[in-house]
Amino acid sequence: MFKIIQKYKHEFILAVLICIYIVYFTTASFLRYDNFYTGRFDLGNMDQTVWNTINGRIFQTSDDNGSIVSRLSVHADFILIFLAPLYLIWPHAKMLLLTQTFVVGTGAIFIYLIANIILKNKTLGLAFAFLFLMNPAVQYTNLYDFHAVTIATTTLLAAFYFLLKRKYFLMIFFLILSGITKEQVWAITAFFGLPLLLQRIGKIKLLGASIVIVSLVIFGFIIWYAIPQNFGREHFALSYYSDFGDTPTEIIKNIIISPHKLINIFLEESRLDYLKQILMPLGFTSLLSPFALLFSLPDLLIGLLSNNSQLRQIYYQYTSAITPFIFISSIFAVKNINKWFPKIKKYYVVIYLVLATFFSSFFYGPLPYAKKPNIDMFIKPQQNKEAIEHFLSKIPQDYSIAATNNLGSHVSHRQHLFTIPVGIDKADVIMFLLNSNSSHSLGEEKEIVNNLKNDKNYIEVFKKGDFVVFKKRSILL
Repeated sequence: MFKIIQKYKHEFILAVLICIYIVYFTTASFLRYDNFYTGRFDLGNMDQTVWNTINGRIFQTSDDNGSIVSRLSVHADFILIFLAPLYLIWPHAKMLLLTQTFVVGTGAIFIYLIANIILKNKTLGLAFAFLFLMNPAVQYTNLYDFHAVTIATTTLLAAFYFLLKRKYFLMIFFLILSGITKEQVWAITAFFGLPLLLQRIGKIKLLGASIVIVSLVIFGFIIWYAIPQNFGREHFALSYYSDFGDTPTEIIKNIIISPHKLINIFLEESRLDYLKQILMPLGFTSLLSPFALLFSLPDLLIGLLSNNSQLRQIYYQYTSAITPFIFISSIFAVKNINKWFPKIKKYYVVIYLVLATFFSSFFYGPLPYAKKPNIDMFIKPQQNKEAIEHFLSKIPQDYSIAATNNLGSHVSHRQHLFTIPVGIDKADVIMFLLNSNSSHSLGEEKEIVNNLKNDKNYIEVFKKGDFVVFKKRSILL
């Protein structure tokens, strides 16, 4: 056994690092759920879609008004359909959290493999894998509930690895997996065809052209037709780009013909700070070999051009399809540094990258030693959580529920789910967890509670601490 470990010491250390990552972030994610730090947006939405799918209502969810609609009215994250069989093993929202952490953690394997191909050095490959697991953006996307697009971090890395290995069938498989995590990722998969178009072999050129064309056709079909058809109007996120137009066509056209406007936007402090937060963990080395960064251009532009500042925060899932190419560019950059400055020892570069990552991890990351750690789930447990869960478990699944956002992921195994203040005049059961984790103003929610106490159609049936429940007088509970 010792000889095997010694022979494969780099792989053994990598496995240990991944296991530590998975254990910590699974524990943290589960505690976030147990202590009601997750929400209807977005763990509850995803959980409801997967639960509906495994119960025969494929890709269905509740919209903001509690009506049953196709998930395609919001996003084209079809991978949720393929995750549904996991609920045959454990039909619980935590299954999504566990899956997400496992998939993100195993992304380090592909970082290691890519670095080995490019740098031909297992120690450097292991160092990059460690930096990936320590990256603040990776860790935050893993912690912030569950999002299908977070899976693309690993699947895009896998696709790039198989591109380097020229195993094109596996590359296409992972590109498809990536594309079905979210609609705009198809614009990213199109870039994988460009290197193939530069090859001399005709079949490879044809494959490259096919990848570009098919990816863009799928992207266009979803954005211009499928989502508007299901939503009843243009994609809801288009309002984030209203400065450029009201339709996808107008927005793209005005972005292309307005370079001066783009420069002014890119130079705004919030945009520059966003770029700093995603580039600093690798010491800005990605900029020394920016070719791979082009792959992330669609998502970079989505964040940089948006008037919604949340799209420019690493706390959320919006860096999921950007992070892979920041790492790949950095790996190529280290190769260039070794070529340009052969006298600089490789371990100096590793020390620089590790210091940059730990510096960023302290200032921007979620770990316990960070300046602003994300550890409330460890140190601020929800009072009376067992009593709350016990009550929630008794509510029949055919009852509609209106709940504060912090309860949404705990009651999403039903067809009709409202998020307060919506649904307070429709739902069979209305429930509140009156704390600062709700997505609305606490004062507004307390006012709704007071109004319900005087509502002749509802009666208060349970109260424990900051957890309050009302039901329609006409139903049993």
